[in-house]
Amino acid sequence: MKQFVGTQLIKVFCAADERALARMLRASLGDRRVALCFHRVAERRREGELLPKLTMPPAEIDRLIQFLLETKGRSNRWLTVSFDDGYLDSAEYILSRAPKFPEVEWLFFVCPEKTERQVGFRWDLAETRRRAESGLDEDGIIFAPVDLSSENLRSELVRLAREPEFRLADVEMCRRIQQLANAALGNHSNVHHRPALLACEQYRAEYQASMCDFQRLFGASAHFAFPFGVPEQDFFAEHVDAIRGLGRFLIWSTEPRPFHAAERSRGAVLPRFAVDGTRTWREIAAQIAIHALRTRFRGDAGRYPGRLEEDVR
Repeated sequence: MKQFVGTQLIKVFCAADERALARMLRASLGDRRVALCFHRVAERRREGELLPKLTMPPAEIDRLIQFLLETKGRSNRWLTVSFDDGYLDSAEYILSRAPKFPEVEWLFFVCPEKTERQVGFRWDLAETRRRAESGLDEDGIIFAPVDLSSENLRSELVRLAREPEFRLADVEMCRRIQQLANAALGNHSNVHHRPALLACEQYRAEYQASMCDFQRLFGASAHFAFPFGVPEQDFFAEHVDAIRGLGRFLIWSTEPRPFHAAERSRGAVLPRFAVDGTRTWREIAAQIAIHALRTRFRGDAGRYPGRLEEDVR
């Protein structure tokens, strides 16, 4: 029912002209900030793509960013555009667009061991297997138990990353992103497994190892994004505590709400709108406005506020 109401509201907001939509978005956001979470960038989706929501055409992303900046202004870097998983197409997009949108903060979240070794992801493996096996249990592949020491040595995942449609950015390309004035790299864990499915000793070892690998490859990280990223579903307080125990990071989720500047402090878990790439830029703008309006009335605050008083711009 809630999803149906949300879909109907999006249709209502989208029916307005651009000026009306901009007014609604501006009024619902107020002085709050917005972070967007994308994954893949492509003009066309792959045939039989397992997770089509993860892919969005570059022109649609461009138009969404332009609309948001035109609606709320271009100062204070209130808009963060992030890409998870470290795919080559998203790295190329950041390198081409970050100079064109200097007002935007760009974040590129990578799995450092996968990036260094060029090792693919389980959901892409499930997609390739589904082409040859009807009735395949994709979740059984994606969320099966993981051996941290051998996951990124699996030959099938190594072969996968060599395929053009599943290529990852390499270390050198990631370092080029680091050189941009308005962009940064972030850690996304080494094996990208759902935190809630890992035992305590596993997720602690996973976070420690990925932080060490990230430091060795790219230097100190100021950002960490939980894989999958839904609070109280994919990760919980104990996972947040484990990250906080390793350093002073901004921690990012996929909770869909805007946030206040005061929330942006080291150790805080900040929200991001996980963008559904099958929607148009207008639908996504409408969705942001609706969530912003809901949280404005509810007065929602972060579930895991920062423990330090330092504000991170």
